[in-house]
Amino acid sequence: MRKKTLMPFLMVASFSANAGLVGLDNTELVDVVGQGGADLSWTLSLNHQYANDLSLKNISKTNGVDPTTGRAIVTEAYYQMRADKDCALLELCRLAISPNNHKDNNGQQKWLVFKQLQGTLQIDKFSLEGTTIINRDGNRQTAMLLKFYDDKPLKIRNLGFASLSVESGETGYFNKTTYDTYATGKTVPTFDKGQEQGFMGVNVHGNLHMDGNLKIFSYNCSGATTSRC
Repeated sequence: MRKKTLMPFLMVASFSANAGLVGLDNTELVDVVGQGGADLSWTLSLNHQYANDLSLKNISKTNGVDPTTGRAIVTEAYYQMRADKDCALLELCRLAISPNNHKDNNGQQKWLVFKQLQGTLQIDKFSLEGTTIINRDGNRQTAMLLKFYDDKPLKIRNLGFASLSVESGETGYFNKTTYDTYATGKTVPTFDKGQEQGFMGVNVHGNLHMDGNLKIFSYNCSGATTSRC
């Protein structure tokens, strides 16, 4: 019974809340001027401790700043792939691409496989605001403004993959071949022993500093009723 009496009340409240809204035509919308925006932060972490431990609030623990470089002194880093924890099954931490569904001479699907894919990207602050530009017709036009700050760089931490290989088979991206013995019978060096087979690895670690504004707007938007915005 309580549910039946609540619905009409909500409908009345909804109508009452919207009673003061007034529609604006294109001319009135162009004349509207306002200010506002938001400061945002963004983090992407893949196959790292930070990605799997939701109790962590930062990608690393720091203790002061190095006076010679001006960089924070990291005492404990969470942008790492812990053995048997963050990627317990290595064959599941991959990116596989089959360009144009290419097949080998035996009709088997071929895959370009990035193995042990990992990385953390973080930017502590960037701003999203509204702004005004002068369009191609010489009229004022609204635009979206993205601001980036030099002292808030994009942090790139252990971004990359351990090896790159070409695999065959409908599920070739699951192949788990490792360096155990060479075809020539020679002993595999300790560096490669037990590692997934591949011919290249990439790892990027550093900061990308950006300082400036990016304005996004429609070139064809003139504010007229026939323009497309």
